[in-house]
Amino acid sequence: MSFIIKKLGYYVCDNLEFESKIEAFLYSKIVKKEVQWIFNNEVFDIYPWHIEPEESLDDLYDQRARELRDQYDYLILSYSGGSDSNNILQSFIRQNLFMDEIIVNTMEKGSKKYTVLNNEIKDPWNTGAEHYLQTIPRLKEQEKFLSKTKITILDLTDHLFKELEKYDTKNWILEKKEKLNPVGITRFNYIHFNEIRKQFDKNKKIGIILGIDKPKSLIIDGKLYLRFHDRIANMVSIVNHFKDYTNSSVEYFYWDPSCAKMIAKQVHVIKKFLITYPQYQNLWNIKTTSFHNVVVEHERILRNILYSNWNPDWFQVNKAAFGWFCEFDHWFIYGCKDTKANKIWKEGIDYASSILSEFIRKDSTGNPDGLKVFTKSYYVGDINSLI
Repeated sequence: MSFIIKKLGYYVCDNLEFESKIEAFLYSKIVKKEVQWIFNNEVFDIYPWHIEPEESLDDLYDQRARELRDQYDYLILSYSGGSDSNNILQSFIRQNLFMDEIIVNTMEKGSKKYTVLNNEIKDPWNTGAEHYLQTIPRLKEQEKFLSKTKITILDLTDHLFKELEKYDTKNWILEKKEKLNPVGITRFNYIHFNEIRKQFDKNKKIGIILGIDKPKSLIIDGKLYLRFHDRIANMVSIVNHFKDYTNSSVEYFYWDPSCAKMIAKQVHVIKKFLITYPQYQNLWNIKTTSFHNVVVEHERILRNILYSNWNPDWFQVNKAAFGWFCEFDHWFIYGCKDTKANKIWKEGIDYASSILSEFIRKDSTGNPDGLKVFTKSYYVGDINSLI
């Protein structure tokens, strides 16, 4: 069974614990028992989500940033320039808190041919444009505040091919947690890079900060619910790369159990927005919304109401709707079909679809595109829904 950091979420089947959803489902097939997802139940199940905290969102973001700074000797922020990671960086800057290192992941070498530097093209396949139109410009704006911060830009293209080709077999999926799309399986492999490995080998307590996501919420029968999705919590496989380094820890900035008050404030801001602007309630109502609305429309609205520092004129592509065939990986899935790595990747996807057929989630066209999603829902408050 896999190494488990429980606050990042894990699975239970027949009283056994699993970090990997794939491992949990495979075991479920053997013992014929249900799988459960555990995500900080001991904290989130008893938190009074219906009560709005008095503090402002920025106050709560700043509190989280201070806690992390006090907790670690060396702090690394995984930064894309998107609304989540940019808000984290701004919280550190406005408090004059030092960030030791900022790491930017790219697939520039592989995706450059398929990248269009046009502010109007925000389709998720054009995610490579964010590096040039958003990530680098935002870092340059903050140069005077980051003069002592190490900025590391990692191109993971070669590592993606090396990672897949080393297996030379479809069984590579058995070593993964859930995300099987090309970027997902290599996105946070910082240990692969020697300079960072040297830093981790030092006797320091190191924290790696990941934004993950804004709170998910839906209106069900006139009531607003906060929802945690395991697909999002499993978005990164970074733990697999750090488990041998006991002096390092992954920190979800927004979804940590210590952040319940922050999450509560976020969903109450959403609740107030939906009451003030009822014309948007159909985008949240479970009877009338769609997966596209949740992925794309919610994101456009939430980044403006949850983050005081977000500029709607900044460039950010739409969130991807697919899982294993994620639009962010368009350059690899369709542009590298004749490569050995692509062949091994596709064989792995087909293998997962076969051995986990009863747990597969299908896309809008009926094709396998991921695993069954687990959610945890919590009541926030009543909304006079228009539906």
